[in-house]
Amino acid sequence: MDELGEIRKWIIDLNSLRRAIISGRRKSLHPALERIDLRPVLIRDALYLQLVSHDGKKDETKNIKPEDFNLDELLNEGYANIRIERNSENIDIKITKKGKFRIHRETNETNREIDLRHNRIKERRLDISDPIFHFLGISDLEGRLIPRQSDKYHQVDDFLRIIDQVIPELGTERISILDLGCGNAYLTFAVHRYLTKKGLSVKVTGVDSRQDSRERNSNIAKAAGISDSVSFIAANISELPVAPTSLVIALHACDTATDDALVYAVRARAKAILVSPCCHHDINQQIVAQDDSWKILLRHGITKERFADLMTDSLRAEILRLLGYRADIIEFVSLDHTARNLMIRAVWSDSSIEVSDFQIFDEQVKRWSITPYLQHELSPEITARRSKALS
Repeated sequence: MDELGEIRKWIIDLNSLRRAIISGRRKSLHPALERIDLRPVLIRDALYLQLVSHDGKKDETKNIKPEDFNLDELLNEGYANIRIERNSENIDIKITKKGKFRIHRETNETNREIDLRHNRIKERRLDISDPIFHFLGISDLEGRLIPRQSDKYHQVDDFLRIIDQVIPELGTERISILDLGCGNAYLTFAVHRYLTKKGLSVKVTGVDSRQDSRERNSNIAKAAGISDSVSFIAANISELPVAPTSLVIALHACDTATDDALVYAVRARAKAILVSPCCHHDINQQIVAQDDSWKILLRHGITKERFADLMTDSLRAEILRLLGYRADIIEFVSLDHTARNLMIRAVWSDSSIEVSDFQIFDEQVKRWSITPYLQHELSPEITARRSKALS
């Protein structure tokens, strides 16, 4: 059986192909691209095979006649995986280091129509032509994306998708939003613009420790004519007076500044919290192997750092849960756009907590001999919730 020819036939049968993905790399080989996406497209009443190549920074699209598709040439570069989705089946192919094919096929009956549009436009929460992006330096005067700002634009768009998920939790009164550690205020302005376009009454405040950030952002708000509903404060998060707030957001606040944002949110009785942590040092500096079985994991700086990152964010989410929030950890943006792509999403629920939940938390921090900064700062609130669970 000519397996390579059969695989090629599965891909170029454009009447049945939904999509195919070529990715991964075989040992000691280094393909030029991270992956290639293939799908049928209809151009001037003829079916073509569209190849979208991803190198980790930009995408390149090419449309070719199916008979011109050279699978052999691609695989010689060293790719390791092929995923083919057809009308009647899904096919997963693993290519070994010796170039052999391991093929797994499974039935996939579907009546979903194949999208043959040449240019599929991804729905954006705020189109790049929106004037706010020009004020922020993300688009030019004609409303076109400035290439070097592509990652920032995708981060903003993905963040707005998550904002959509928590809007129902924010109530119908005027929504107050606090962006802690706002920096250049991309999110501050984008969230205000997005919710305002939805017809919601919004007051947004950006907080950053740098005075020059406050001045820059205030000037943008004035130029955009929105300084009555978007304002900025120069202050450290931990020193900010607490006031009732509907939504607290914090994108990439460094180390315990994320904890300070969470402390503020809890004490401001925020209905929703969205924080994407940045660097983690607090627990990384405390954590030690409790017995020889953990020394392998913690011996190397990079693995210890990543383990401490996961421990930090897991404990943060658990503390929020103990305090009455429905909290989870999600991936809010692709790794293609930022390595710091985890987000803690929390919505106030005041759900009941069992004594055993506190006991499990206590056992975890005791096992690693750590005291999370957030636990220390919210000690009064945690004690009060523990007492409520005991009563």
